[in-house]
Amino acid sequence: MTRITATIILFFTMMLLASCGGENKAEQSDPASDANLHQSDSVSSEFIFSAYDIDGSLRSSGEWVGKQPVVINFWGTWCPPCRKEIPDLVRIYNEYQSRGIEILGVAVRDQAGSVAKFSYENGMNWVMLMGDNSLAMRYGITGVPTTIFVDGGGNEKGRFVGPRDYETFKQAFEMLLQP
Repeated sequence: MTRITATIILFFTMMLLASCGGENKAEQSDPASDANLHQSDSVSSEFIFSAYDIDGSLRSSGEWVGKQPVVINFWGTWCPPCRKEIPDLVRIYNEYQSRGIEILGVAVRDQAGSVAKFSYENGMNWVMLMGDNSLAMRYGITGVPTTIFVDGGGNEKGRFVGPRDYETFKQAFEMLLQP
């Protein structure tokens, strides 16, 4: 590994660690303010990726992306702000899953066993995938939690960086259901 590559990886890791510690990070884009949510006829390949789930099976986000609205939540069991928003995510998922919205949890810098145990104990009944630094970098994830909102056509409608509460998630989930 070259010194430059090692420096880049170290920088990204430090940024990820530093951003996890805050309470409310500035959001890059507020999905609740985007009133133009629409379903497109063609599926964007931007959010199609493969990752192993917590059972060790290779999964593709294409199982959901482009077929229904998807919320991709990058998080970690080791991250206090992530843990803070989980009860609200569980509550909102329980309300909106039957309306067609799926959550894909992408655990970064974590172990499948820890993620499986934590998600079971906290009622996180959505798909859990194991992410790595390259996947996080691909989507511009600079800290966790980061939640990306993808419409039924596979297009990003917005994202939250940092933890959010139930009411904020509710507005974003409602926005994804708009025709």
